[in-house]
Amino acid sequence: MLRIAALLLVLAVPALLTGGPWGAMWLAVPVAVAVTLLLSWRFGAWGGLLPTLALAGVALFSMPASWWTWWLPVTALSGAWMGWREERSTFAGGRAWLLLPVLGLAAGLAFLPGYPERIDKVDRELRAQDPQVARGLLEMSRDPSSGWLVRNWLQVPQVTEAVVEQWIQSWAVSRRKLLPNLIPSLLFVWMAALVAAGRALAGRVAGGLHWPPLQRMRFGEWRLPDGAIWTFLAGMSLLLAPWPAGFPTGWTLLVNAGIGFCFQGIAIVESLMLARGIPLPVIVVTLVFVFVIAWPLFLMSAAALGLSDVWLDFRRMEASPDTDAEV
Repeated sequence: MLRIAALLLVLAVPALLTGGPWGAMWLAVPVAVAVTLLLSWRFGAWGGLLPTLALAGVALFSMPASWWTWWLPVTALSGAWMGWREERSTFAGGRAWLLLPVLGLAAGLAFLPGYPERIDKVDRELRAQDPQVARGLLEMSRDPSSGWLVRNWLQVPQVTEAVVEQWIQSWAVSRRKLLPNLIPSLLFVWMAALVAAGRALAGRVAGGLHWPPLQRMRFGEWRLPDGAIWTFLAGMSLLLAPWPAGFPTGWTLLVNAGIGFCFQGIAIVESLMLARGIPLPVIVVTLVFVFVIAWPLFLMSAAALGLSDVWLDFRRMEASPDTDAEV
């Protein structure tokens, strides 16, 4: 019970800081996922009946301004799918398919009523915070310990009010162009994290009920299903097609599939380094160091490695100890 209470307390902190209906999602989504996962694990596919009915109700009665209400039944549906497939998942990353309802909603978010208005509202809220951001940058630039960081970020030899104001205005224009394509991916990553928290909550409840433990797999075994490559290619195709309305969907599919393959690439590196006897703490410190000093190259290289693993399967190519002994 203490572990359940601790997890709920950790989720309650950002819920209080966020406020409003979106703040409630910090707790509502993990609880809904945990409940539907346990129900489906116990009663099979019937456990998915409740989130399916809730999703139908949202589709029929949801107001255009409250499209956030879609996320709760969709994440609960993923939880029900997890429970039904709990004893059938054979490899780490196989559970990525169970997030397909969440990814589908994120990809179709731009076609829901009221989406442009919500983007405009978010942009207005961010613009209202721009003066505070400008003051913060100026204060940091006057501090010797952080002034170099601001100068490198703005790429100027000296930080002045005019420079900061020009940067804020330029960023506001670029941000407005990015928001329609970026918000669905941010929401998907957030909801995927809450679904993972719901799975962790379900595992603790199952332990309290003396049920068998949920499956646990090492990160080094993470491997997306090979079919995930089609999600990546579908996103790329939408971005290349002469259909601007499909760009948010294209970016959502491309970016989130790319994130999955990036994790796969990191898992490959961890697995191969562990196979050579390198301690896990050393691996973590090394990867974090490389990420800090060259994060764009790190992310692209990891994603490319994960993509190539679809065909090459690096961890299976690794020679076994018996083979080495025979050679």
